Amino acid sequence: MGKCLLEYRIPDAAWSLEFCADAIAVLQQHVQKGPLSRESVGQLYTRDLTKPTIRVEVATVLPPARNSYAHVRFDPKKLAAERAALFKQGLHCLGFWHSHPESAPRPSKEDDELAADHARAARGILSGLVFAIVGNAPFPSGLAVWVHDGRAMWAARPEKLE
Repeated sequence: MGKCLLEYRIPDAAWSLEFCADAIAVLQQHVQKGPLSRESVGQLYTRDLTKPTIRVEVATVLPPARNSYAHVRFDPKKLAAERAALFKQGLHCLGFWHSHPESAPRPSKEDDELAADHARAARGILSGLVFAIVGNAPFPSGLAVWVHDGRAMWAARPEKLE
């Protein structure tokens, strides 16, 4: 397992998220660097959901069903197939990431609705769905992270960069 480089905390939460080097490398490969770049999307995975620090060990890239400079859609069947395949390898899906063509990314109304739907579907398995947006500023400011509990989206703040 690779070294973790970024930690994010939700105010008043008893747990935190760490993004490991391999996951960060995938996210950084999908930064939108110009007006011709298109949004990308993928999922975030961990091996252990039980520790007070959840390690985002794997970030995947889903083939977009449709994407443009400021929009991306994925195929739910491919999403489910990826989750099933990685679960067989001992990985648990924590949530989604996607890119935005802005330096300090913020979730759109559509992003919030998507995260809420998936968080409600995961109740009983997860206390919240991780939702990360890759902006075009250097990390950590270019990586914004939230957790959606099905009712609200809670902003996580970066704690460290090694």
